[in-house]
Amino acid sequence: MTKITQIKQYIIYQKLTDKSPATLISYRSDLIQFAIWFEKINNTEMDLLHITPTDARQYKQYLIDSNFRPQTINRRLLSLKYFLEWGWDSKKIKYRFPLPQTVKQSQPIPKWLSRIEQNQLLRCVERCGKVRDIAIVRVLMNTGLRVSELCNLKWIHVVMSDRKGKLLVNAGKGSKYREVPLNKDARQSFFDLGYKDYAGKDSFIFIGQRGTLSPRGIQLMLKRLNLSNELEIISPHQLRHTFCKNLVDAGVNLEKVAVLAGHERLDTTKLYCHPSFTDLSDAVERIGEFD
Repeated sequence: MTKITQIKQYIIYQKLTDKSPATLISYRSDLIQFAIWFEKINNTEMDLLHITPTDARQYKQYLIDSNFRPQTINRRLLSLKYFLEWGWDSKKIKYRFPLPQTVKQSQPIPKWLSRIEQNQLLRCVERCGKVRDIAIVRVLMNTGLRVSELCNLKWIHVVMSDRKGKLLVNAGKGSKYREVPLNKDARQSFFDLGYKDYAGKDSFIFIGQRGTLSPRGIQLMLKRLNLSNELEIISPHQLRHTFCKNLVDAGVNLEKVAVLAGHERLDTTKLYCHPSFTDLSDAVERIGEFD
């Protein structure tokens, strides 16, 4: 049971570094998968003392040969890297060795909503949704919050007056704190939800039938809105992408967009500069407008 003990100890260590629950689940799953592969190849239980550079190279090749996506391969290799670094620091392995390089991956272009699609969505939720649902759509589109950040919002995280406001967000990736300004539409959404009555209270804002609303609950809400099939299936993350794209289209510089969205790398934000097909169509139409 050495492998289970070591993985458990490592996860406990990572909990103390304020890693998010999703990250901890990912680490645990990745390491268990590595342990299963290790035991199959070496015919012995995985132990930090037994892992060699050859094992690491072979594991990378196994992932490639198994046609895992580059993102999955790189995540699993990083999980193994962090595990081995912890093993070295806690004196559970004899020597350090470099892990194989991650594989190249092309970052997919985010999928956002066009202005027409944004208006279609707003019409759908205003026609069919509750006050809570309207607020969720408007807040996601006007703040760019991750869906987990929205679900974790409490009234103490909202600071507003009639003319300005902000969200205090500390539940993002790595639990990094940031402040997100609230525009008029976002402020009105919180007022509609009862901000004047609940301001400063340590209670969750978005509630479902069984308590605090979950990311899955928000996804289902968006799916129900589209019963008329006016739109393709929309995810909460698409609304985050839409927020970033709207900022870029409005001429906001990338550094500001990155801070507002909580991006760690500017390369992520640069993806929103990629023109959509609608952008390209509009550009081509302009050169045909001769009198």
